[in-house]
Amino acid sequence: MARMLYATLVGLVGAALVHLAIVLMLPQLSANDVWRQIESESELNVPLRLDRAANSTRIAAARTLDSTFAVVACRYDLANGVFSITAPGNGDFWSVAVFDDYGRILFSANDRIVASGKLDLAVALPLQMRALQQTPRAEYAEAILTEAERNEGFVVIRVFRPDDTWEPLVEELIDNVECITNPL
Repeated sequence: MARMLYATLVGLVGAALVHLAIVLMLPQLSANDVWRQIESESELNVPLRLDRAANSTRIAAARTLDSTFAVVACRYDLANGVFSITAPGNGDFWSVAVFDDYGRILFSANDRIVASGKLDLAVALPLQMRALQQTPRAEYAEAILTEAERNEGFVVIRVFRPDDTWEPLVEELIDNVECITNPL
């Protein structure tokens, strides 16, 4: 009887470990994650409007977005230099999130952390960040500096739009989003 109980317990623990490993590995093994969808639909450093693209693209995540937010994504590759994204500070509320190519969030902020209300964010690899700290550059004087461990990823900007009357203001902000890679 004790052997039967021991074998059952070992089997349950083994099954739990296998299931846990599968769940944790799923994002890395998925062939259709958000990163791959954005990568297939956009070019490097070109803003992609996701809230308007829900029915016109293959980005499944765009169909689940909150309708009160306008959403823009921009892909980056740090192999060519430091990625910078800027946008004017108009609008009621905006937030920005930096993701790596596994879809893991690296940094998140909103308009409340900058005095001017303008978005100015730079993403760099650790060695690039060290170079920026040792030799400051004027274009990053006001920027929020964020470090990434992997070369590729994407940045998502969400702009609050309480109703349709806000659309011109939101459009102006989104039309002025700039995604640039600056070589060091």
